[in-house]
Amino acid sequence: MRMRRLALAFLAMAPSALTQGCGFFGYYKYQRPERLPPEVGERIRDPQTFVTSLRMDGPTLAAFQVALTDFMPPGQKATGNDERLVACFNRSDAFDVRIDKASDDLYVISFSANLDRCGLPPGSIVLDAGATYLIDGQGRILDIR
Repeated sequence: MRMRRLALAFLAMAPSALTQGCGFFGYYKYQRPERLPPEVGERIRDPQTFVTSLRMDGPTLAAFQVALTDFMPPGQKATGNDERLVACFNRSDAFDVRIDKASDDLYVISFSANLDRCGLPPGSIVLDAGATYLIDGQGRILDIR
C-alpha cells in the first residue's frame, strides 16, 4: 500500500518536473529576426552612399560574439526595481560597443549604455551600466571590468 502511495505521489510530481523542460539545461528558444514581405523589400533601393561603415575580420567577430553572449546572455532579461531602467537594459540598441584590437591575440570590447535612447531624463547617471571585456585570440575571457 505504501509503495502505491509513493508511486501516485511520483506520478503527480512528474508533470511539474517536465514543465521545467529544456530551460533547466540552459536551452533557450532562438527567435528569428523579423523579415519584410518581398513586395515591401522590392521598393527599397540599395543605398549609394553610407553614413558609416564597419568591417570586422573573423577573429574580431568571434571575440565580439563571446563578449556579447556573456554581457547579454540569450534568453535572460535584466531585473531590478526601476521599470524604466529594466526596460532600457533589455534593449540591445541601448548600448554602444567599442572594439579595440590590441594584437592578433588580444581584443578589448566595451559596452556602454546610452540612456538617451531609452527616453530617460538628460543627465541621468547609472553606475555600472556597461562592461569592458578582455578577450584572447582563442575566444576566452581574460578579464571583465
